[in-house]
Amino acid sequence: MFILNPNSGTALGKYADVVEKTIRSFAKKYGTDATILFTKERAHATELVAENLTARNWQAVVAVGGDGTVNEIAKPLVGTNTPVGILPMGSGNGLARHLGIPLKLEASLKRLFEGTATTMDSGQLNEIPFFCTAGMGFDAYVGHLFSQQIERGLATYVNVSFQAYWSYKPQHFRLNGLDTNAFSLSIANAGQFGNNAWIAPEASLQDGLLDICTIKPFPKWYGTALAYQLFTRQMKSSKYIDYQSITHAVIETDIPPMIHYDGEPFQMDTTRIEVRIKPQSLKVIL
Repeated sequence: MFILNPNSGTALGKYADVVEKTIRSFAKKYGTDATILFTKERAHATELVAENLTARNWQAVVAVGGDGTVNEIAKPLVGTNTPVGILPMGSGNGLARHLGIPLKLEASLKRLFEGTATTMDSGQLNEIPFFCTAGMGFDAYVGHLFSQQIERGLATYVNVSFQAYWSYKPQHFRLNGLDTNAFSLSIANAGQFGNNAWIAPEASLQDGLLDICTIKPFPKWYGTALAYQLFTRQMKSSKYIDYQSITHAVIETDIPPMIHYDGEPFQMDTTRIEVRIKPQSLKVIL
């Protein structure tokens, strides 16, 4: 079962018919058939999985889109024997990049039909599952601004980030009871946000741990060095950067924070957020 989000990335909606034909062609080549469903709005993919999961003994439920689409499809598959597949056609494709899934459609389809299922960890912020990264602070603020843009893609994301950087002010958090001011607080299951922006280069999807990266307030001039480290996979503990590996953590804020989970912005209605790892909870095709 393929669930296609026509709003993902920069071109998927324009070429949805080509993508559909290519999927059907590959399914026929590998001696199976493809059921293809299209999402109409946010959270619709989760509904489609729930409505169709027991209709057949699916070999996989495949997300055709970005990390947000993967999140919606993977949520109801946590703890089941049905694996999620990924055809990465979003803006950042962080989880697919971490997993080494090809970004070209035909190459990712070949990997899908010839691959095998393995099991990975997932995370939770209160009751919200995430599979790649989550967090609050600057990352969530940019995610919120990015979601309001008409144009998608890396160029738009970089432009939004640059504009936000000059006016954004660090926030106060309490992480496991310890007060800290932070530019951002990121929780990594996979190592990157997407577009090869590696926030936690040492993160593993199968170690039963989440990596919390706290970026402390820093001088404006340091932003260039930080961006360089991020995109060259060189982020590490320093004067401004702190890493912790956890299975459970409590984050408290002064007001309900804006968060992001797998790039999707969300306004929380509580100031207390419990972070948990769910080891070996999702099957994924590699």
